[in-house]
Amino acid sequence: MSYVQTIFEQLHRIPEPGFEEVKTSALIVEELEKAGFAVERVAQTGILATLESGKPGPVLGIRADIDALTYEFDGKIEHRHTCGHDAHSSMALAAVKAIKEEGIDRGKLVAIFQPAEEILGGAKAMIQSGKLAELSDIVGIHIRPEQDCKLGEATPALRHSAAAPVRIHIKGLTSHGSRPHLGINAVETAVLIAHAVSLIHGNPNVAHSLKVTKINTGDGAGNAIPESASMYIDVRAQTNEEMEKLLEKLKAAIEHSAQVTGAEVEYEIGFCPAAQYAPEAIEINRKAIRDVLGEEGLLPEVLNPGSEDFHFFARELGVRAGYIGLGANATPGLHHPEMTFDRKALEYGQKILEQVIRYYLKD
Repeated sequence: MSYVQTIFEQLHRIPEPGFEEVKTSALIVEELEKAGFAVERVAQTGILATLESGKPGPVLGIRADIDALTYEFDGKIEHRHTCGHDAHSSMALAAVKAIKEEGIDRGKLVAIFQPAEEILGGAKAMIQSGKLAELSDIVGIHIRPEQDCKLGEATPALRHSAAAPVRIHIKGLTSHGSRPHLGINAVETAVLIAHAVSLIHGNPNVAHSLKVTKINTGDGAGNAIPESASMYIDVRAQTNEEMEKLLEKLKAAIEHSAQVTGAEVEYEIGFCPAAQYAPEAIEINRKAIRDVLGEEGLLPEVLNPGSEDFHFFARELGVRAGYIGLGANATPGLHHPEMTFDRKALEYGQKILEQVIRYYLKD
């Protein structure tokens, strides 16, 4: 097997959850050091590997995520690589190793192996380390399901949406079901919030969605007014600006619903930004894809309602960012516990990343 295939097989056998990627990190560090990179560990299990040219030029980050997903089967916890992070790490590792062997003519190459993408904490942890302050550009890559992008195709700009997971805790007052006037019904409050959420309207010209995905009142008696409830709301928007407007409306909906019933509410709103790409990065990605897959394999930009913490790099560091969606015929779909993909995509992804690096750092 080729190097990228071999590394993939090894990473695929050791899936680990966010900030616990100990074996994964050790394997990647070993390979980078053997290749002659200067390697540094950051953000617990994160890795930075640098290659200096000694000449002025861009400081290019090639970023890959390294964590796996967690599932429960028959009461047992199991971790699986069902989002392709083992593929991303393999392609990035193989690409930077190949570039190390041929050298760069200007600037600096920084290979970024980031933990904890699935829990949306890894990118921020890498940024907060302060070790990425000199980056000028960053490029990421992600395999795609067959519905998005088939094997032999790629998009130079996979435009993720902003995402905001909202967790709500409702505290009411319990009473017997025959005396509802003596209690404050947490379920009714949750239902009122859910109805209010359904009445929030955003700009129809900007893709967005708000939906209640969980309501839980525990295992209390069925003839008692429940004292507490928890719920989860998933909010998505194609732009950060639209997300901010939706969240303001959502906060009002939650608070006003609680006022109606007299319940107390506490809520926590997470946030993952929408894609913000530099035109220069998109153009370089486009040329690299064309070089490897030909004109027939070059897709236009693709809108995606999913989220990715990669976009914190552009938002918080102000760097020029680009992100490639790579056709891999992933099926039945990303995050499905039985996800598989065509491993020929590993070869394509490695070559595309090599070309991206050459455009930035070679004469």
